[in-house]
Amino acid sequence: MMSTTAKYFVDSEGAYLGAWDGYTREDGTFVAPDYPRDGIEVPRPPEDGRQIWEAGAWLPFTPPAPVAVIYPVNLWERMTKDEADAVGAAMAEQDFRTRKIFESASSYRSDHELWPLLQQIAIALFGETRAAEILAPSEFIEKTN
Repeated sequence: MMSTTAKYFVDSEGAYLGAWDGYTREDGTFVAPDYPRDGIEVPRPPEDGRQIWEAGAWLPFTPPAPVAVIYPVNLWERMTKDEADAVGAAMAEQDFRTRKIFESASSYRSDHELWPLLQQIAIALFGETRAAEILAPSEFIEKTN
């Protein structure tokens, strides 16, 4: 249940600062808290603290997509020998830096600069359906931004 004396504040960019609530003394007088100095009072709190207050309303917040992580052992064990050889041949055509990153990676992540290349190679070699099977995440990691 929301307090009837709580006041909700955002900063100058609309980011939620929080709720401030005072208390009532035994004699019945209300003691207000120290409200945020540069805070802007809004009529209600957001459903999600990451929402932004703009033009008199809370903007919807859509969390970022989780980062897909594939471990090399999972990637390679999902492929047949012929598929692995085809990927190896495609990677041999890449520049030295790209090959070294790919070879030394402890994981392949969907937020990495080379993820689109990995997808492109897999789709070109095996088609979208098989590429999706091979590149299925080992796990997901929630982004924290």
